[in-house]
Amino acid sequence: MRVLLMAVMMLSTCLLTPGCAGADEEIFCEDSTTLTQYEVYECEFVGGIFGYSELSIEMTSTGESPVHIFTFNSDQYDNWASCGDFEMNDSFSQEFSTGASMEGEIDYDDFYVVFDHPNSCDEEDGSTPVVEFSFKVVAK
Repeated sequence: MRVLLMAVMMLSTCLLTPGCAGADEEIFCEDSTTLTQYEVYECEFVGGIFGYSELSIEMTSTGESPVHIFTFNSDQYDNWASCGDFEMNDSFSQEFSTGASMEGEIDYDDFYVVFDHPNSCDEEDGSTPVVEFSFKVVAK
């Protein structure tokens, strides 16, 4: 019984202490990469019990072609992946971006930030330019 009481006390203390269970944790997704027409770079964020409240996206194009940045709830993933209509978060999405700096509150528990080639849903085209970019996404 004493062990059970001690466990309950420790759990209660942890839940009331900022950062103890990951509530103030920052999750990073960053890279410098190259995309061809049918490649995409995805950052998946799964919020669990506490979710996320803030999101920051920094992206710089290092090539001559822009990149699409889409942020959407995980329920929209299949629609986006099949090139269908999907609902994106306008505050954290930009089409044909050559550089972006977005920061603010996010109200999704589970969501994706994807960096997509502008021609990814088009028929294959050998003359489609390669997208070169670097990015940093932080959720907390």
